[in-house]
This record gives sequence, structure tokens and C-alpha cells, in this order.
Amino acid sequence: MIESLRGTSARRLFTALAWVGLALTVLLAVVGQIDPDPYLDPFALTVSDYAVADRGGVTDAAMMTFGASALALLMALRNLPRGAIVLLGVFAAGMFVAAIAPTDPGTHLSGTGQLHRYASVVAFVALPLAGLLLTRRAPDLLGRAIGWVRGLVLATGVFMVAMLVSSTVGDRLLVGLAERLLLTTSVVLMAALVTRAGSPRWVRTRSPLA
Repeated sequence: MIESLRGTSARRLFTALAWVGLALTVLLAVVGQIDPDPYLDPFALTVSDYAVADRGGVTDAAMMTFGASALALLMALRNLPRGAIVLLGVFAAGMFVAAIAPTDPGTHLSGTGQLHRYASVVAFVALPLAGLLLTRRAPDLLGRAIGWVRGLVLATGVFMVAMLVSSTVGDRLLVGLAERLLLTTSVVLMAALVTRAGSPRWVRTRSPLA
């Protein structure tokens, strides 16, 4: 009984920390879009372009808090499928690396700029894959939120493809808009998972460790 109460208290604590991380992520991201230069075009420039104008500022901090919220989610949930644990860990690591490794203005990237880009790509591929894996391997854990998670995974994939097309063959047309939609759906997807972390169902149900 005591161990169960301790486990419940720890889960609630880390769930609360995940919510704090997400709230800070949203707040810092919004401030980061306004603070560096109000004349930057959010439709044409990516969040990383904004980070260049505010190196080490709120945009980088937002990436750190987003990664930290994923780690808090992992600490709150002890019965996730192993694949989901790995993918959420990869997402967190990608966010930390992207925040630490400086990017470059324009399209010509240095070594650290390439590291920033690929860390971001890996992170935002890993998060929806984690959500997709949970819908397939642990639907009982998601409960009524499973439909939302599926929809958010699909939306994230669509915006990811849109950003890829824009940045490769689309002459970066509306690349900033596509990325911001991708980031928004990613934050909402994480919020959906954190919401379920606060449900007793996560504790009562054992998921397949695969």
C-alpha cells in the first residue's frame, strides 16, 4: 500500500512537471516569435531562423523545456511499451541537441548547423511515431484520447511532409507556416499524452513491453 501511494505521488509530481514544461514551452515559443525582430516574417522563416536572431534566448529555452517535458512524461509513466520509451527519449535528446547546437542564417549550414537540423528532424519524427506506437500497442492506456492521438499523429505527419516539400522543391514557400503548424500539433500531441498520464488507467493497465 505504501509503495503504491509513493508510486502515485511520484506519477502526479512528474505529470505536473510535464505540464509546467509544456506551459513554459508555449510561453517561451510565443515570446521568441516577437522578441528577436518584429519585422521577421513567420510564414517565410523557420523557428530556427528566429533562434539565430536571439542566440541562447527564449527560443532555445523553449526547445529545452519541450525536451524536459518529455523526460518528465517518461518518469510519470512506468508501464509504457519499450518502443515508446525509446522514441520519447530520442525526442527529448533531439530537442536538447537542437537547443545547444547553434544553427546558421540562410541555407548554407556549418557542421553545427547540420547537427541542429538533423537533431530537430529526428526529434519531430520520433514524437509522432511514439504516439502511433501507443495507439497500436497500448490502446487501453490512451482510453478515450486514442482518437485525438491518432488525429494528431496524422496532422503532424501532414505538416512534416509539407515542410519537407517546401524546403526541398518548393523554394521554401510558406516553410515557416508549415513548421509552426508542425510544432503546434506536436505540442498538442504531447499534451494529450500528459493528460492521459494523469489518469489512474495508466497505473491500473499493464501494457505490452514491446
